[in-house]
Amino acid sequence: MTSRRSFIKVVAALPPALCLRPAWAAAAGTPDPSRLALVIGNSSYRDAPLVNPANDARAIAGLFAQAGFTVDSRLDANRSDMMAAIERFGIAAKRADTRLVVFYYAGHGAQLDWRNYLLPVDAVVQKQEDMKQRCVDLSLLLGQLSAAKDKTFVIILDACRNNPFGSAYRPEQKGLSQFDAPVGSLLAYATAPGNVASDGDGQNGLYTENLVRELSQRGTRIEDALKRVRLNVRLASHGAQIPWETTSLEGDVFIFNEGQKKLSESDLEKLVEADVSEWARIKSSKKIDDWVGYLRTFPNGRFAEIAQMRLARLLAEDEKLMAEKRQREEQKAREEQQRLEQQRIERERLRIAEEQRLAAERKQLAEQQARELQRRQAEQKNLEARRRMEQEALAREQQERIAAERLVAERQRLEDDQRRLEGEKLTEARAKTAAAAKSAAPQAAAPTGAPSIEIRAGLAVPQLMAPSANPYSAGRYPLNRIYTVGDEATIRLSDILTGLEERTDTARVTRVDYEADRVEYNNGFTITDLMGNALKLGPAEYDTPVQFFPAEFQIGKKWTAAFRLTQNGVTTNAYYDVEIVKRETISVPAGKFDTFRIEGNGWNNTVSSRLEYKAWVVPGLIVSVKSELMVSNRGRFIRTERRELVALRQQVVASPA
Repeated sequence: MTSRRSFIKVVAALPPALCLRPAWAAAAGTPDPSRLALVIGNSSYRDAPLVNPANDARAIAGLFAQAGFTVDSRLDANRSDMMAAIERFGIAAKRADTRLVVFYYAGHGAQLDWRNYLLPVDAVVQKQEDMKQRCVDLSLLLGQLSAAKDKTFVIILDACRNNPFGSAYRPEQKGLSQFDAPVGSLLAYATAPGNVASDGDGQNGLYTENLVRELSQRGTRIEDALKRVRLNVRLASHGAQIPWETTSLEGDVFIFNEGQKKLSESDLEKLVEADVSEWARIKSSKKIDDWVGYLRTFPNGRFAEIAQMRLARLLAEDEKLMAEKRQREEQKAREEQQRLEQQRIERERLRIAEEQRLAAERKQLAEQQARELQRRQAEQKNLEARRRMEQEALAREQQERIAAERLVAERQRLEDDQRRLEGEKLTEARAKTAAAAKSAAPQAAAPTGAPSIEIRAGLAVPQLMAPSANPYSAGRYPLNRIYTVGDEATIRLSDILTGLEERTDTARVTRVDYEADRVEYNNGFTITDLMGNALKLGPAEYDTPVQFFPAEFQIGKKWTAAFRLTQNGVTTNAYYDVEIVKRETISVPAGKFDTFRIEGNGWNNTVSSRLEYKAWVVPGLIVSVKSELMVSNRGRFIRTERRELVALRQQVVASPA
């Protein structure tokens, strides 16, 4: 039996993220001609001025200068300034001694026909053609950089502020368009495609504030720093702004290159032991802070993709609880308003009753005075005077009648208000009763109205992922796997080398435990987590989920899956470096599918076996459409297994968009 310590030693020997391997080094603060940065910050727009881009650009330029970059910084640049700076930047990037090139832009940005445009401060845009002619097409920069071979490029855009053109013109799409990173580059955006970013309430924008803080950390890979930025901004904005990156980097990139050396085996062992220990501590946790803490400490950890999914689920549950709390508070406010309204009506009723009483007393007094006056007038005046007195009394009575009728009408209105209020209370009580009855009713196995799916030969394969209309990107999709008891997949197993079919298996979901993050097939013969990562495959058991599936699909995404496998009493340690390499259409016995292709290459350190894994996955489907596993040892193939989907019945299919 392999011990936990030996497992950690083996994992520590792996080559990916925990090894710091800079390609070059320079003293901090000393300009290095091999490391170039162009920084542009535009704030002073005529129609839609911004507060922070100039501040953001100053902060970023200072950071890169401190890190030893040769920095060209431009603030509030017009179009000619931006074009000239980009042209100079492209020429410098082509120099033989240039190795790392960084472009940062803060300001307004917009998209048109899937192209992204950066807005100079002098841009006046009133129609689409103006954007092409008066703004700066980001493709100009990408074209300049693509001509420079064997370089590493990083492009950072904090350029998705709202309302870039004031009231003169509104683009059809908000924010920026997605663009898959070319080989050897990383593109980082302040927020997701089609969304807008916060300009910030303080000295800097929300994105750049976190960017400066995380990139300032010495010895941190830029990809790890950006993952922490994404986490921080997501939490600070309560999910309203989520930065994203697309990467095809072929090595580790560090902003500060202060002579980092490859970590010793002892240092790596400590780091991996901390990763494994933290996972063991929080793997059953329902606390958001635990998963946030893990991702901040291990942004590219052995369980980072699983942690992303767990965090997303907990945040969704937390938002649901907050929404329910808001509903309760709103209900309490409505009840308080009704109570105050009832008090107002009662006060008004008492006021009217008091006025009626006083009016009656005044009337009685007036009548007494009138009779006394009549008596005196009868004694003193003649018949004509008495007649005039009677006319005056009649006029007074008419006025009193009108006043009395007015009071009666007011009382009737108040009684109507009272009946309306009681009616509203009755309606609300009935609604609560109906809701309680609905919640008490038996629930179906799948959410009401949730779409189901059946896939097999002879049936048309539904379009689960629309073809990307964006010529520059294959798109981004969440994993979106939702398991329900009764879901069933039929898989054909064959040999990769001979093509011979070996058997056909049927896997049926027999138990789903969302609390334990666990899905069982065929009464526990196979067990996965809710992402589909294996915990048990027949006699093979894994001490942690094998992180084969990401929380989100995007070409170029990379991660590591390290695990300990126990089978037939023998325990071995292994790892895979995994990457989403392309979007690909394939045919299997179940039909033709548009998929994302995942490739993993790794090593079983215990028995010195080479591992190669491929999977073709459709976001939303609970199983892979196709997978291939090849295990070889010293040139001899030990396992060459292909698995292809024959049929699938799935009760709930979430939209992959």
